Amino acid sequence: MLTLRRTAPAALAGALGLGLMAAPMPAQAATVVPSTTTSLTTVSTTTVAPTAAQLAAAAAARRAAIVTQKRTRAVRVARYQIGDAYIAGRMGPNAFDCSGLTRFVVRRTTGRVLPHYSKAQYSVTKRVSRKNLKPGDLVFFFRYGAHHVGVYVGRGKMVHAANPRADVRVDYVFRGWYGKHYSGAGRWI
Repeated sequence: MLTLRRTAPAALAGALGLGLMAAPMPAQAATVVPSTTTSLTTVSTTTVAPTAAQLAAAAAARRAAIVTQKRTRAVRVARYQIGDAYIAGRMGPNAFDCSGLTRFVVRRTTGRVLPHYSKAQYSVTKRVSRKNLKPGDLVFFFRYGAHHVGVYVGRGKMVHAANPRADVRVDYVFRGWYGKHYSGAGRWI
């Protein structure tokens, strides 16, 4: 009669079963060789339940991935509108004013409806410091009587419906007129 024996050391078989080596292999699938003894060696496996901290970390990672997808989509939607006309009071899909563009981007990205006015959008978003800005955040300009909003796309730039002469375009947030009138940023994701 044949006896089945594990030939891999227990630590190696455990590492293989946990997928720590190149190809995942269950511990039961260790190599077997014939033997002259008449008994069979039994391989047992133990399942360890994930801890609450591990479950919480996995859930947080899933949420972070979803937020990253939404941010990426928001930037893509905003960039797609570059070159569209600026028309006061419009909310898309081919013409926008500044808050109409940000409202359009948020709705296309998440289905959430923002109000159609820059100060109202400022009031319903969470404040974000300049150093913590992330693509997809909204940037606001209210100083000296100005009322404007754009979608931050990273690297100090925003996509915004500038004015009837410039339409929807990309500009730097912290330079020139915009830098002088910058009031803050809001997070909606």
